[in-house]
Amino acid sequence: MYRRTIVLYVLLWAVLTGTPLAAPGAGDEPAQTPQKPIILKLATLAPVGSPWHQMLLDITEAWREVSGGRVRLRIYPGGVAGDDGDVVVKMRLGQLQAAGLAAQGLGIIDVGIYGLTLPMIFQSRAEVEWMRAQVDDELRRRIDAAGFVLIGWFDVGWIYWFGRDPIRVPADLQTMRIFTWSGGPDMESIWAGMGVQSVSLAATDVLAGLQMGLIDAVAISPLIAASHQFFGIIPNMTNVKWADMPGALVVTKKAWATIPDEIKPRLLEEVERVSLAAKERLRKMDQEAIDVMLSYGLNIIDLTPEEMQSWFDLIEPNLHLLRGVLVDTVMYDIIMDLRKEMPPGLRDGGN
Repeated sequence: MYRRTIVLYVLLWAVLTGTPLAAPGAGDEPAQTPQKPIILKLATLAPVGSPWHQMLLDITEAWREVSGGRVRLRIYPGGVAGDDGDVVVKMRLGQLQAAGLAAQGLGIIDVGIYGLTLPMIFQSRAEVEWMRAQVDDELRRRIDAAGFVLIGWFDVGWIYWFGRDPIRVPADLQTMRIFTWSGGPDMESIWAGMGVQSVSLAATDVLAGLQMGLIDAVAISPLIAASHQFFGIIPNMTNVKWADMPGALVVTKKAWATIPDEIKPRLLEEVERVSLAAKERLRKMDQEAIDVMLSYGLNIIDLTPEEMQSWFDLIEPNLHLLRGVLVDTVMYDIIMDLRKEMPPGLRDGGN
């Protein structure tokens, strides 16, 4: 009886005021189930605070914004997830979904990448970028066939020799034990054939190897030498561009497939935008790293024309030894053929 009286009052109020009566539940917003964000765990050797780490942080923020929070990167920097080889294994196991890899890690996915790291075949950034553009499609195809997606390139930088003692000519390496990457191509036999003793270590063990006297020389970028403080032990930098070191952001195909197709183009655009900005910042910081190391006792060894020529005399006749060892024969031949077609003006195309 009481309930019926309440209903009558409501009806009467509606008639007197003209208030429309809604059906039960009408006007209620359907319950929105929040979409669970797609989280990609990304590992890198890049030290915390380095330009590569900052680049990944910028990409993380950009992806969060353009995806409306649906795609997020969780970064594990500084080698906390292991060396590049460990990271690739963890990606294949599904423990990680993405990585910022240098050539050594990319080479574990496909050795064709090493074609871009052949010693002394490039002497300008313009040459590096021209060659990378020529083989970009082929390298992406290979990485895709291995179960990964190459999301974007970035630069690690020029590689120079750093040694406990000055390294002026290749013969000086014969008095030292040099670092080579573990888990990569069998470079020890190549170096042994040149009378050079090499020691294979994980990248995360280089500092310990230097401190323990296991190695005396490392081919590395100035920014890495400064950020890891290797130069305190190997303070002599030979002013020869030994090689270029490329890097790339890669994601497993399985993880990439979980991202809605309509979002992917925006994500790729942001990676390109951020990496281009980082490229200019990196090149500036590489020189700044050299300046800082100079203030702490770095010795830059500028070579005479004759000493410089001795490096080219070592490489040119022996480059073919890396065919099928450092880089597969197909990619090696592609790089060598393209090298002949390279526009001659590129050699002066910037640092």
